[in-house]
Amino acid sequence: MINDLRFVVADFETTGHSYASGGRIMQAAFVAIEKGTITEQYDTYLNPKAPIPPFIQELTGIDEETVKDAPPFSAKASLFNEWMDASVFVAHNVTFDLTFLNSEFAAAGYPPFEGLVIDTVELSKIVLPTSDSYKLGDLSEQFQLNHGQPHRADSDAYATAQLFLQLMERLEQLPLVTIEQLVKLAVGLKSDIYALLTRMAVQKKKRIETLPADWTVYRGLALRKKERPVKREADKSISFPEEVEASWALLAGVPGMERRSGQMEMMRAVQKSLKSGVHTVIEAGTGTGKSLAYLLPSVYKSRQSGTPVIISTYTVLLQHQLLERELKKMQTMLPFDVKAAVLKGKRHYLDLSRFVRVLRERETNYDRTIAKMQILVWLLETITGDGDELNLSSGGLLLWGEVCQEDDYMNKAKQAWRAYDFFLYAKEVAANADIIVTNHSFLIADMKAERPLLPENGHVIVDEAHQFEKAARERLGKELSLSQLKFLLGKMGTPDEKRLLYQIMRIEKKHLSVPPSVALTKRMSSVLVEAEEWFALIGAFFGQKTKWMAQSKRQLAIDEEKRQTAEWQQIEWGAERIYKDLSLFIEEVSKKTAPIEQIRGQLPARDELFIDDTAVLLERCRQWNECLFELVFRPDDREVVWMEGDVRSLLNTLTMRTQPVHAGVLISHYLLERKHVVFTSATLTVEDSFQFFANEIGLSAFSYEEYVFKSPFNYADHCRIVIPNDVPEVKDVDSLAYAAAVANYIIAAAEAAGGRMLVLFTSFDILKKTYDYIRETELLADYAIIAQGITNGSVTRLTKNFRQYDKAILLGTGAFWEGIDIPGEDLSVLFIVRLPFAPPDDPFVAAKSKQLKEDGENPFSAYSLPQAIIRFRQGFGRLIRTESDRGVAVVFDRRIVSSGYGKSFLQSIPGVPAVEEDIAGTMELIEKWLPNEK
Repeated sequence: MINDLRFVVADFETTGHSYASGGRIMQAAFVAIEKGTITEQYDTYLNPKAPIPPFIQELTGIDEETVKDAPPFSAKASLFNEWMDASVFVAHNVTFDLTFLNSEFAAAGYPPFEGLVIDTVELSKIVLPTSDSYKLGDLSEQFQLNHGQPHRADSDAYATAQLFLQLMERLEQLPLVTIEQLVKLAVGLKSDIYALLTRMAVQKKKRIETLPADWTVYRGLALRKKERPVKREADKSISFPEEVEASWALLAGVPGMERRSGQMEMMRAVQKSLKSGVHTVIEAGTGTGKSLAYLLPSVYKSRQSGTPVIISTYTVLLQHQLLERELKKMQTMLPFDVKAAVLKGKRHYLDLSRFVRVLRERETNYDRTIAKMQILVWLLETITGDGDELNLSSGGLLLWGEVCQEDDYMNKAKQAWRAYDFFLYAKEVAANADIIVTNHSFLIADMKAERPLLPENGHVIVDEAHQFEKAARERLGKELSLSQLKFLLGKMGTPDEKRLLYQIMRIEKKHLSVPPSVALTKRMSSVLVEAEEWFALIGAFFGQKTKWMAQSKRQLAIDEEKRQTAEWQQIEWGAERIYKDLSLFIEEVSKKTAPIEQIRGQLPARDELFIDDTAVLLERCRQWNECLFELVFRPDDREVVWMEGDVRSLLNTLTMRTQPVHAGVLISHYLLERKHVVFTSATLTVEDSFQFFANEIGLSAFSYEEYVFKSPFNYADHCRIVIPNDVPEVKDVDSLAYAAAVANYIIAAAEAAGGRMLVLFTSFDILKKTYDYIRETELLADYAIIAQGITNGSVTRLTKNFRQYDKAILLGTGAFWEGIDIPGEDLSVLFIVRLPFAPPDDPFVAAKSKQLKEDGENPFSAYSLPQAIIRFRQGFGRLIRTESDRGVAVVFDRRIVSSGYGKSFLQSIPGVPAVEEDIAGTMELIEKWLPNEK
């Protein structure tokens, strides 16, 4: 530990977020650290002489009675000044605490603190590059710190002090080569971490350094060593237990494992499918244990054949569950070890040659500085080099785009790092694994690739299969935006910006004696001007055609009727000019790089990398141009083309997209004809039939086996469905009135259920109006109202926040209908605001409906209804996640009882009693149904 500095860790609870807007300190806490040990603590309440808002009281537990007799800050200013004397000020989000401290010092007539400051948020980002969150509560949980009362200054300051000691210990364990690289970058940080790192570097230079056995230093970069995978050979002696009791004996190897007949039946169905090679579809209800049911026979098949079995999922959540939970269970069951690998697209993996080049560049951007420091530390932890492990800011993600794997060129720079190449290692590990876990998007891209990475003619298990057709459409589709082109040309840069164009001219001048030219810069400028004018033109077209829509985020299908208008003729002329200019730009850059390619052998590794980067860039420009040509002039009649954008910032968000109308044709050709596939999910059937699913993914053309294994949960005894009879029909009122009716139920139910409610919407517009209505009433001021698209954070982060609060209500749309897991008492009431039909004017739905009509089918019954039923079942599935869960589902949409098709939704949730009640009856039912959980 650094022994020549005294650190004072401080935390202040305040009456507001800003001193300038009236916030004042109402509790102060200080913790002193000397020579790596906490030596002293002090905390006190302060009378802020300002009101404490209700939400601050709820958050901190500090009210005006608590601070009524406390001293004002001015009475303690002298003591605080003594605490800070000759010390380094440390805080979690130090700018907030320091601003308040110095503002209070100024008001009390004391000089500001101007010493060194350390922000533990900033330090955590560097030292803990893979942490999910840098909030103090989450880091305290990660390190199991003593943090008994979050949002109280004494508890927060002590937890921050413990965290600081942990971070310093980790920092000091880093090798000197990494510390020295961090020192060079630390000058660009906001707090004085540079002072810590320079002292550490000096200390480390005084002694001989011995690296741990699992670290190595290569070409000036400290890395974690990788174990080379053991080559897998087929073992014909291994076979899946034929007898049922032998299979049960396998499962009994896991402590606490219960016998579930559905799990055993599914296991044997998967085994039969893997043996016969016949495609199979399996619906396995929640609680069946389907992951183990397909993993066990898959591992046996892999060991027997010597070829990995591919497991594909839609969500990252399930991937983590498979790798961290289910595969660990299998290790305890099986008499042999199980090797699993994750395989993703190239851009997920770090390219060390590119990172080293970027690391050497002088950095002035804060986000890029932090990202570089995070990657340096991460390289001592990661075996995979998978960037998804990192917690990067949006600016950091832009840097990742420069340092990730992009191409197959094995130039000198990349050749130098070949032994440490992460993507090559991922392929090697996958080739020798029993199970390869990947995602639908990668599986779909790989099945069309010229050189596929996944085993050919192998076995594939597609979990979360209800999303496979959608994932295929998205992956097989194309998109075109101005931001894409700007990004590509920005990477080329002007000669003054010292990017690729500058590097090409420098190499030309040095090796070919070609003088610099401004012609390319002019051509690139011309492309950008044409592109900006064209996107402004299609933006005006888009705005005119969608002006009747109320929402800001809009979509517009580009059908044949729109292509025959005079406005579209203007769009075509503009597209011709861009296509011509960009083609000429590509041609001129190619002419410059062609002679350089001839002398590639004479170039240093760094310059060779620039030439390869240019080749990749040109190929992406060609693809952009081809996409432009296809979308505007040669649309495929088997695809739907549309525009989408946010009218609040149209030029930045406007995108043209295309997707296949029937992805099943492509799935059939590229996947089902080449590999054996088992599809599984909790929701694949509609009215007890797999027909809809089979049609959508192209399975109908093949013979296939089908199985349904019901959930072991007793829904009739654990769940109730209520349909309010005093909520208006959707079609009878505007969205504001409907949102108000929904909000009134949420407000009334909050106390009955003690929060713990999930509200599922199909429209962000109604979600926002419901959220605003609840907030305006102030009747739920004591509750944490977490709303997707309003509260910051990912789906995973919002779900975690929801579970952390005692009194919380979660409002979600889109991804919240599935893929989130909130078991137990954290979720007791589910509100479904509207039946989840896709909007009929959605471009894809409209194109699908048109195609079905042409084929003589009813689009509603053939597509819209079954799709909505599957989504409804997914949403309902959020409520009961374990055998002991108990809950109430409230379905506001009266169409579930008033329409002819409504019963199809209720029948999709078999055995659950459904009743109609008014608001009073609904609240009474909730209170009676959840008597011990309030």
